[in-house]
Amino acid sequence: MSLKKNTKETYIIRKILKWYKHNARNLPWRKKIDQKLPNPYHIFISEFMLQQTTVNAVIPRFNEFINIWPTIEKLSKIKESRILRFWSGLGYYARAKNLLKSINLIAKKHNYIIPNEYSDLIILPGVGDYTAKAIIGIAYNKPVLPIDANIERIVTRIYGIIKLEKEKKTQINKFAKKLISLNNSSNFIQALMDYGSAVCLPKVPICNKCIVQNYCVAFKKNLTKKIPVKKIKKNLKLKKYTRAYLIVNEFNEILVRRRPAKGMLQSMIEVPNDLWVENKKKLIRDNIIKSFSLKLSKIKEKHIYSFTHFDLYIEAYFTKIKKIKIKNYKWLSLNRINNSGLPTVMRKIVKMFIKLV
Repeated sequence: MSLKKNTKETYIIRKILKWYKHNARNLPWRKKIDQKLPNPYHIFISEFMLQQTTVNAVIPRFNEFINIWPTIEKLSKIKESRILRFWSGLGYYARAKNLLKSINLIAKKHNYIIPNEYSDLIILPGVGDYTAKAIIGIAYNKPVLPIDANIERIVTRIYGIIKLEKEKKTQINKFAKKLISLNNSSNFIQALMDYGSAVCLPKVPICNKCIVQNYCVAFKKNLTKKIPVKKIKKNLKLKKYTRAYLIVNEFNEILVRRRPAKGMLQSMIEVPNDLWVENKKKLIRDNIIKSFSLKLSKIKEKHIYSFTHFDLYIEAYFTKIKKIKIKNYKWLSLNRINNSGLPTVMRKIVKMFIKLV
């Protein structure tokens, strides 16, 4: 693939790279090493963390992660439960499981080195087209252009793409190829990401400060507020219901268990709770509550926890019991809640009880 000299795309690449030189975000995974490129392991970890999570939320957790597991070798030796405990608060726990699976495959098949070929990356668990291109483009300077929300917005505006969702993707991929930087892909990909988050904003782009407005079809035709085409809003967010049970013993510990390996909050620790249902009338008491015939007190405070695709309405109950009466279950000290690996929704449920005592 080659770009003709002095094309529209050549000017855009040159100008945005110049802007990036003075305006790049100082992100920990961008720190340069050999050949003035970022550490591939750092890019790999950051891309998993950044899926469905904001940059500001990821920065401190990324730093913690690298401090604990600075190399692929160290990360490949841990158990799944360890990374799940760390991932608490980041959400989308399947990412943590897929990350560890991918790292183990890289350790075995690629001698602890992050692959630099798309074909090797795309087959790894949790790695899709965007992530594979982001890794080879940013970490290895290969001439590709991964399409995230920021880059997609810039492409649609520069080329004036007003197609509906199904047709738009083909158009975006077609025009994005024109914007690939052949020699400075790593910096240009990151430059576009930053430019989209600082200038070419979703709702109110700062067009008067845009350095590529002369090459932007949306700007010339006064379409920046209409592009990208807004998705048709779906119906109101789905509601689900559950009842959670805080079983407390004389040592100030609560009963916990491990969630299933598939579904929401995969393999995470939880307090007993009913199967989540869309019809509140169909709630069925959790087996542990039925089997031990526990007398429950209802916590007046109710809680709504918002997941991406639904809101979970939670009623909480508590009871106190002698530890010896419930065997073969795990207990967690209330003093260790914040460092326990409990997912955020479960921590919030426990804190509903803590307020009472």
